Amino acid sequence: MDSHSHTRSRSRSPSPTHARYSHLLYLSEAERSNYQTNVQRSASSSSRSIRSTHSANSSVKSHSSNSTHQTSVKSILSPRFADDHYPLITTIHPENIPASVPKSHAALWCARRMADIHNTIIRALNSSWNHAASVEPAQVEAFLHFNRIIFTTLDHHHKVEDDYMFPAYEKLLNRPGAMESNVKGHESFAEGLSIFHRYITMTKPDEFNGTTFRHIIESFAPELIQHLHDEIPTLASLHVLKSEDLMKIWKEAEHIATKDGSLYTDLPWTLTCQDKSFVIDGETSSFPDVPWLIEAVVRNWHAKRYADVWKFSPSDLHGQRRLMVGS
Repeated sequence: MDSHSHTRSRSRSPSPTHARYSHLLYLSEAERSNYQTNVQRSASSSSRSIRSTHSANSSVKSHSSNSTHQTSVKSILSPRFADDHYPLITTIHPENIPASVPKSHAALWCARRMADIHNTIIRALNSSWNHAASVEPAQVEAFLHFNRIIFTTLDHHHKVEDDYMFPAYEKLLNRPGAMESNVKGHESFAEGLSIFHRYITMTKPDEFNGTTFRHIIESFAPELIQHLHDEIPTLASLHVLKSEDLMKIWKEAEHIATKDGSLYTDLPWTLTCQDKSFVIDGETSSFPDVPWLIEAVVRNWHAKRYADVWKFSPSDLHGQRRLMVGS
């Protein structure tokens, strides 16, 4: 028996101590014990810091980002929209920005645009959470594919920040380590995200378990969501830098992030993780900045290749939020 088979065999062995996770694949007993500890810690953190969003007639009432408090049991059990669950970002906290800072300053634009990017990820994760419990066997591969895009998007996003964007900001500020708290924010959920990656890449359709999948999300989502919220005022605080210098860094980071993007996966995924009615500080967003002709071609051609995958997206290809079945 090779080491991989041995690890899987051990992870499937019954254990009274870890009975709740006896069906969690690909983890050794030691890894599973550590994982359980992290889930318990996350659950405690969640009750203090994460508040699920509630659907309402107003999009502003429907999404709240004033940091986070307690998960709504009703939202977990019966979400109205596919993107209901963890809170979206609705503000860049303009109250913390001096009145003397021009509204056109790149720091404010970058903060709003980063909020758009982060909300894209949060919507996708929320939709994944909501669909996990009802995935049919024939849909599992498409569902896992949707989640693999979540992971690669998030992983690439953070690598661009850690390898280029944050060091560039620190250089402009002439303050080494100025962005250290953001880097540490990435580290706070790295272990749970690694398990998430292992599960969505190694799980076979007949092995998928929606309860397990939700446990894995619970192990890293509270820290991840809090980090995505916290990073926005950090970017807005860069108004102390020259606007043109800040925008130059942003544009280069954007180029690095999108240069290898796929019209068959990345763009359809991004388009179906938007809410065209969503408001941040009273402003609707034009994200993503894609020429209308390219959007039209992607909707009518490229998106068809993985049409079964986009069924798990929180919105349709026009950015219209999807109701959960039965809502």
